[in-house]
Amino acid sequence: MTEKIINRRKAIIKSFRPFTNVPDRMEQVSIKNGVVYINDSKAENINATYFALQSIKKPVVWIAGGDDHKTDYWELMSLVRRKVEAIIMIGSDNTRLNVYFTPVIDEIYEVDSMQEAVKLAYHISEPGTSVLLSPACKPDFRFADYQDRGRQFVDAVKNL
Repeated sequence: MTEKIINRRKAIIKSFRPFTNVPDRMEQVSIKNGVVYINDSKAENINATYFALQSIKKPVVWIAGGDDHKTDYWELMSLVRRKVEAIIMIGSDNTRLNVYFTPVIDEIYEVDSMQEAVKLAYHISEPGTSVLLSPACKPDFRFADYQDRGRQFVDAVKNL
């Protein structure tokens, strides 16, 4: 490789270093007891959640669910098998999440609030794990919108 190409690549890489994620999109909220808490509340479809799961290199406790309009979770199956240790479902109808992932995940929980989801994630996570809020659905009646859902996640993490 020529020196010019190497310098150009270094400049491009350097320009991305100061970049921080926006709220609700792969936002690292906190690290508590060696567990990373990530707010990806804006992930309201399978593709967004797929990329969130794909980008995390550590085992994941996944907080998912919401207003499930016949979401096809099949595309997530290989990632869930490889990376997800537990699923915490928060939503008005979690039947589809259960049907898809009960055969491959031993720990699946259903909760009624974001505070309950975060507390449960805190208790079942081990150091080196990531807790990921990436719902793959639009918010249900518990939240005004994805931003409210993300704020509730951030507040619950801060209150641990």
